[in-house]
Amino acid sequence: MLLDEWMRKITGEEEKKVFANWGKKSKYLVVIAVCLGLLALIWPQAKSTPQEITVPANQNSSGVAQAKANLAGELQSILSQVEGAGKVQVSLTLSSDGLKSYARNTKNEHRETQETAQSSGDRNIKEDNQTSDIAVSGGAALLVEDSAPEVVGVLVVADGAGNGLVKEKLTDATITLLNISPNQVRVVTRKGDNQ
Repeated sequence: MLLDEWMRKITGEEEKKVFANWGKKSKYLVVIAVCLGLLALIWPQAKSTPQEITVPANQNSSGVAQAKANLAGELQSILSQVEGAGKVQVSLTLSSDGLKSYARNTKNEHRETQETAQSSGDRNIKEDNQTSDIAVSGGAALLVEDSAPEVVGVLVVADGAGNGLVKEKLTDATITLLNISPNQVRVVTRKGDNQ
């Protein structure tokens, strides 16, 4: 409305100056362009909400379970190739779900204030603040290190474990592959084995 009134107030001489080479249609195009510009300025902006960063604890469980299953499957496949082992099953026990370390932003703030009072003299106040939060990249926590869980025990069930030599070979192979101590490995005979 205001622009339309402004356009009507332009007198003939002013109109000739402002719109010398423009036709009547061009004058309305200018009005429309100005209106769109004002509309863009007053249009409500999208509200930006702070992103909350969560580190899901259960997300690791499925990945650790999958890694545990893959490791047990690979170990089972290798041990079943030992001569005389027969059918082999492997069960692993892990110490934890592993360790994930995230990058942190740390801010140290040191503030020193000096106050002077006539009755009590000078007084210095020192404040040290340290804030720390998880570093974020692309809306997700920035992972620095992802350590695999530690194997604390292995149970190997094999058809040929009744033979002392096969049992020893299975134990040695498990110790070597997982880099664990012998007391963490048990090799037992499968139920129903007649050897």
